[in-house]
Amino acid sequence: MTKRRTQMNLRGFQVFDAVARHLSVTAAAEELGITQSAASHQLRKLSDLLGEVLIERQGRSISLTDAGRRLADSLDGAFDLIEQSAAATIGVNRRMVRLALYSSFASGWMIPALPQFTEKNPDIDLRLIMISDPPEITDRVADVFVSSEPQRRGYWSTRLFRELLVPVAAPQFRQAFARPIPLISSDTDPVLTGKDWEAFAMLNGLEMSALREGAWRCCSHYLLALEMVRAGMGAALVPDFIAFPLMARGEVVRLPGDPVPTGLTYDIQVKYERRNEPDIARLVTWLRSAARRNRHKYGS
Repeated sequence: MTKRRTQMNLRGFQVFDAVARHLSVTAAAEELGITQSAASHQLRKLSDLLGEVLIERQGRSISLTDAGRRLADSLDGAFDLIEQSAAATIGVNRRMVRLALYSSFASGWMIPALPQFTEKNPDIDLRLIMISDPPEITDRVADVFVSSEPQRRGYWSTRLFRELLVPVAAPQFRQAFARPIPLISSDTDPVLTGKDWEAFAMLNGLEMSALREGAWRCCSHYLLALEMVRAGMGAALVPDFIAFPLMARGEVVRLPGDPVPTGLTYDIQVKYERRNEPDIARLVTWLRSAARRNRHKYGS
């Protein structure tokens, strides 16, 4: 007997899934390669078929209704399952593992350590994917995530390390803090400029007047602050894992003082049912052991 299926608007489900992820009909249409009017038509058709209002318009923005949120959650899992099943069926390379991570973690920690991983795991096709904050944690983006986001429902999580800011400077400033030097703040907001250094001074029982010389030198990212340090522009507080590789090469020096905890942590997140897949498990094990080795090596 021929199997019969109930009528389903699969294209409508696909369009709605994209709209739910972007909260934008325009962005969803661009992702799917269709016009905005075609996407809107599919949404109306799906809403009529289901007899439910799925999205609400609030000026130029949209939001999901309760029914829309329930459908979005269901479709997220369903599409993930379809993609995994299709990949397994048609023989897509299952040795490929996609690792999503922040730019600072990628360039400051992962890239310098990557040769160690590839040497020990030459058969794993590891692909790095940059994410912004807050990231979209889903199988459609990556298989493994390193982020500071709270653990998502349905995901297994393990901690790599907490974020600590350490003072660093170019080698010519090795004797810094014996006299004031220019200080670099990783925030351009006038209200927040220098707050990191104020926390450092308080933690270490120091006076700001004994640390800073001249005006603040500001930037909007730790990676920019580190480049300013390398250019000899002063001292900066940066996450210790970013400073580790440059310290090892003698390009920057660690200045005295206890590190400042930011309250952020870097955690691995993997979908619960995928945590024991061999290649994912190997990557997670290596990440954890590499993090421990770095902590032991640099003593932060």
